[in-house]
Amino acid sequence: MDMDGDWPLPRPKTLFRNERLPAGSLLTRQSTIASTFSFLATPVVAEAVQRAKALSTTSDAEGFHQLRVAFRKLRALFWAYSPWLGEEATAQAVEEFKRLAAVAGGTRDWDIAGDLLKAAQESRASIELLVAAAREKRAQAVAHSQAMIRSDEVEAFLNDVLLRAQTTLQSRCSDLPIQAFAEERVRLAQRALRKRSRRAARSETAHEEDLHDVRKAGKKLRYLLEFFQPVIKGGHGRTIKKLTSVQNKLGQFNDIAASEALIRSASFDEVPHPVVLESLQWLEKQKHRRMRAASRRVRAIAG
Repeated sequence: MDMDGDWPLPRPKTLFRNERLPAGSLLTRQSTIASTFSFLATPVVAEAVQRAKALSTTSDAEGFHQLRVAFRKLRALFWAYSPWLGEEATAQAVEEFKRLAAVAGGTRDWDIAGDLLKAAQESRASIELLVAAAREKRAQAVAHSQAMIRSDEVEAFLNDVLLRAQTTLQSRCSDLPIQAFAEERVRLAQRALRKRSRRAARSETAHEEDLHDVRKAGKKLRYLLEFFQPVIKGGHGRTIKKLTSVQNKLGQFNDIAASEALIRSASFDEVPHPVVLESLQWLEKQKHRRMRAASRRVRAIAG
C-alpha cells in the first residue's frame, strides 16, 4: 500500500465570500486567479475539517491517511499561489500543514509497518510478539494524533489561513485570468520533476533521498494537474495516469523504507533484539528489491 495513495478531489460544497465565478459554473480559462483559489481550496478544507472531526472519536487508519493527504494537497495549492500570497505567508501556512500532516500520519505509518511485519512473519522473519508490539505502537500513535489534532482548532486555523489568503489574492489579482498563471506553475513543477528524475537516474541504483525527492516532485505535479486541468491547454489525463503509475512504484518503496526507519527508531522492550534484527534484515532485502523497481520506473520518465 502507498502511504500517500490517491485521494480524489471532492466536489466543492460552498464557496468563500466574494466568489466571482458565475453561479452554477465550473472553472474556465476566464476565471480569475483569486476566484480559482477559493473554488479549489474550499472542498479540500471541508474534507480536512470533516476528517478531523470524525477522527476525534475513531481510530480509522484510512481517515488519518486521508487527512494527511488533504494537508499535502493544501501545501501544493499554497505553493502554486505563492507568487501572489507572498513568501512569508506561504511558508507559515505550509509549515503548519506539514506539522498536521505528520501528526495525522503516525497511525497510518504503524499500520503499514504492522502489515509488513505480518508478511515477514509468514516468511519466518518475525514473530507474533513483534507484530503485537507494533499494534501497541499503533494505539499510541492514535492517542497522540487525537490529542494533537483537535477538530475545532484545525477548523479555526484553516478558516483563518484561507480567509487571509483569499483577502490577499482579492487585493492583488482579482481581475487576472487563471490560464497563463496556472500553466506557468505547472511548467515549473514539471521542470522540478524532470530535474530530480534525471539526478536520480544518473546511477544504476538511485539513493533513497533521490527517489524521495522524485516522489515529492511527482506528487506536487499531479496535484497541480488535478487542480488546474480544466483551465490549462492540452489534455493531461494521460500524464496524470502516468504519474500515478510512477507514484505507485515509488510509494511501494517508500512504504518499506519508512517502515524500516520507523522500526529502527522504536524501542521494543518486550521483544528479543535478535527478533527485531531479523525482521529488519528482511525489510532491508525487500527495500532493495523495491528500490530497483522504482529506479527503473524513474529512469523511464527521466528519459
